[in-house]
Amino acid sequence: MSSVIPVAPVPLTKEQAEAMLHHQIKKHHVAIILVHWFNAMTWILEVSTGAALISSRYFRVAPDWYIAMFNGLLGGRANLLQFHIALGVTWILVFLPYGLFGFRTYLRGEMLKVTDRDDMRWLIIRTLQILGKSDEPLPPQGIYNAGQKAFSMVVWMMTPVVMVTGVTMAFRLGSPWVVGWAVVLHFLAVGMIVAGLVVHVYMGAIFPEEKPAFFSMITGTVNELFAYNHHFKWWREMKVAHLAWEQKRTPKDKGVGSDEPEGEPAEKPATDSPG
Repeated sequence: MSSVIPVAPVPLTKEQAEAMLHHQIKKHHVAIILVHWFNAMTWILEVSTGAALISSRYFRVAPDWYIAMFNGLLGGRANLLQFHIALGVTWILVFLPYGLFGFRTYLRGEMLKVTDRDDMRWLIIRTLQILGKSDEPLPPQGIYNAGQKAFSMVVWMMTPVVMVTGVTMAFRLGSPWVVGWAVVLHFLAVGMIVAGLVVHVYMGAIFPEEKPAFFSMITGTVNELFAYNHHFKWWREMKVAHLAWEQKRTPKDKGVGSDEPEGEPAEKPATDSPG
């Protein structure tokens, strides 16, 4: 492994790029993947049934045939409401512990990390690129890019609002005035998250450049070339950690006669050098 780790992206040779393309780096743990897909499936069902529940003649988000379809599938509006509430409570019971216990170790350190200058530039340049107004290279990013972190911030600000207002509405907690405002705030918070989800799904599942990020939520890994090109800061952290591990495992000036104890080596970082 080379001990020279670049501090900024440098052009790669064809051989280097090919080797990195076929080398996988672990990005997500199993728990993160499971929570992600549980959250995704829950939101699909909750948004679908929630849209069918809004059937006022003054305001609705779904046509009559859509509302009738869901009422028919679940045996009437009462059952539809009970399903929506039961699924929402289940989501809260699963997601709330994840948010509370994962905040310090995962969310604050990776997803909700305060943005820096590179993040702000990334948001501006990426927006201009999508509009066809810029071909400037994107600044280096960490394990999550600025767009992913911005979406996460919206989600984690609005999720408590969705939870509190949902429970208030479902169990009629408070006066009619309180419940009425809970309905309004619930709808607005859900709307903000759904707006972000549209962009999130497009960028992750449809936009060609980000396909490896989508599949990383299935396999848990991304190829090293994608990490180098799109998440250079994270790639460099992995390389530095791996170099430190290699140097600790094979100390300098220790040959065959080393008195290093036998057995399994220290835990290996999540990446291997292609070289």
